[in-house]
Amino acid sequence: MQNGTLDQGEGVTTFSLVSSELTVTLTNYGARLLSVVKDGVDCLFGPKNAEELAADTCYCGAICGRVANRIAGGSFVLGGKEYKLAVNNGPNHLHGGNVGYSDVLWNVEEATESRVVLSLVSPDGDEGYPGEVKLLATYTLEGSTLRLEMQATTSALTLLNLTNHAYWNLNGSGTVNEHLLQVNATAYTPMVANIPTGVIAPVAGTLYDLNAPASLGERNAADAIAGGYDDNYVLPAVAGEKWAATLTNGTRTLRVYTDAPGLQVYTGDYLPLKRGGVALEAQNYPDSPHHPHFPSIELQPGATYRRCIRWELT
Repeated sequence: MQNGTLDQGEGVTTFSLVSSELTVTLTNYGARLLSVVKDGVDCLFGPKNAEELAADTCYCGAICGRVANRIAGGSFVLGGKEYKLAVNNGPNHLHGGNVGYSDVLWNVEEATESRVVLSLVSPDGDEGYPGEVKLLATYTLEGSTLRLEMQATTSALTLLNLTNHAYWNLNGSGTVNEHLLQVNATAYTPMVANIPTGVIAPVAGTLYDLNAPASLGERNAADAIAGGYDDNYVLPAVAGEKWAATLTNGTRTLRVYTDAPGLQVYTGDYLPLKRGGVALEAQNYPDSPHHPHFPSIELQPGATYRRCIRWELT
């Protein structure tokens, strides 16, 4: 366990989870993953110390909320009342606002070599959202499997959509252009200016079809998908955890499983190192409050929000 200090003077604690296959480093700042080391190779792109964390603007390894991804226009109507949020991504609200869950210190409830439990209380009115939300995030490492379980309750009707925003690079350096990505989705949500149109469209016959492994470099070529992938995929509507995606560089393979309905694939074209990592964000669909036919992100008092993401790195 090591300590660091952010520029604001806040105390930051880092933890190491160790198994026979992996060594994982994480921090209570933003409940972030800092590194996942396999055979001596760190497979995460992003900051590694407090100073780099303070400068990060890409949500590297963080839990994002209260609502991950975008809300168009930075406003929504809930329970007949309109709520105004920070507009921090062009005309839209992104990843919880100016100071989301990614940029605050979480409390440490438990820390061992195989498990870290973090908690956070998000007050009523936090970044414009209604209700006090109490959150728990549990990271567990066993063998080649790292698991994140998130749960939350609220004091009033609110919105909640949590994800982890790790950027994966199985080479440990350079870009992910030579990586192959496969996504378990037959549909996606087309967007205009980063906001879903509301259509759920088949991927068949398009460059968004990743049902067979595809080279990220080839798919992100200038004459293919300009600006790279930053798109929500519709995962199979089955109960419980399901396989969502596989990423491989030919030497190491990452498999992602989740109970989330969607997977945002972002190939990191706007990272400090272009395509230095690929984010596979298991979450609800973007801009859900404005599309009633999307899976709901409303959380009622008395209910418990649950989200699981499982990474297997071999």
